Amino acid sequence: MKILWVFNHPAPYKVDFFNELGKHAQLRVLFERGRETDREKAFYSSRPLNFEAVFLKSLSLGPHNSYSFGLLPYLKEPYDVIVINGWSTFGEMKAISYLRKKGIPYVFAINGGIIKKHGCLPLEKLKEHYIKGADLYLCPDQNSARYLTHYGAEENRIRFFPYSTVFQKDVRKASLTKEERRAFYEQRGIKARNVYVSVGQFIKRKDPLTLIEYFKDAPKEDALVLLGSGPLKGKMEKEIKKLGLHNVYLPGYKDREETLAYLAHTEASIFLTKEDIYGHVVNESLSQGTPVIASPFSNAALKLIKDGSTGYIIKNKDEFLMALQNSLNEDIRENCLVQSQEETIEKMVESHLAIFEEYLHEDHLSR
Repeated sequence: MKILWVFNHPAPYKVDFFNELGKHAQLRVLFERGRETDREKAFYSSRPLNFEAVFLKSLSLGPHNSYSFGLLPYLKEPYDVIVINGWSTFGEMKAISYLRKKGIPYVFAINGGIIKKHGCLPLEKLKEHYIKGADLYLCPDQNSARYLTHYGAEENRIRFFPYSTVFQKDVRKASLTKEERRAFYEQRGIKARNVYVSVGQFIKRKDPLTLIEYFKDAPKEDALVLLGSGPLKGKMEKEIKKLGLHNVYLPGYKDREETLAYLAHTEASIFLTKEDIYGHVVNESLSQGTPVIASPFSNAALKLIKDGSTGYIIKNKDEFLMALQNSLNEDIRENCLVQSQEETIEKMVESHLAIFEEYLHEDHLSR
């Protein structure tokens, strides 16, 4: 099977997926840019590639968008499947317009989606124009599917896949004991009865300041560790000092392996985002046997968190404080590991291949 995939930048979680998919198909990926400029450089790392990676020449337009050159010649070559991963960059718009003009079938993929309640009308119309009309759609959850149909996708053309950033080997066979968890943090100078971890960029959308405000009413014997970096770090440090919180720590950005270790050794992972079209930290936390306390504004949380079983979805400080206590139930940790068995990169690849095979079979029958 020969596949062309257009994607914005070589995010490591996506490169892992492409590497695994490349073991089973002839895969070429067109990256519109080398990196997103608001990401830590350490977010990107070199990996041996099992697929053909093409980095297009591009002009950066802010941290996420770009104008890429040289995309269309690749679209003119024959492929079994062409996947356009999103609509919002100029390259993606150009690709979709070209494929439509030439009558070339394509698959439209999203990493997640959230309907804006008060969206800008011209932008809403633009979304609808580029989202509708694909032959097939790929999305990770029901909430994202509603996003697609809201902007014109036909429901019967939507296919779901398990969205993951962890391999099967990353999923722990068993959760760690309380003693092992406590020793990990003591080695890092954090002595506490219970340690909770939050992973994410220090930006308004991730809402770390609300988390700090909530945690000031948690038991003083417990500790909160926030892993990450970003423009709000200064404000966070001032808030921690103002509130006199000696049990809140900011050890900085950690690479993937160390982040998983922090998550494996915590009592619960906390994810109080204001908006996330998915939210990989939920899947990563569960893979370590760690329950997740999350806001209801992440598609991953809505999909993967079963209240009282793999974590808690909370709406206010009182529910947050109750969830901190309830998450100490050791039985929850086993449920998290069971959930993670179906949410791996291998399962994600297996799902995509099955979807593509069905898609090609139906296309062949229609001819």
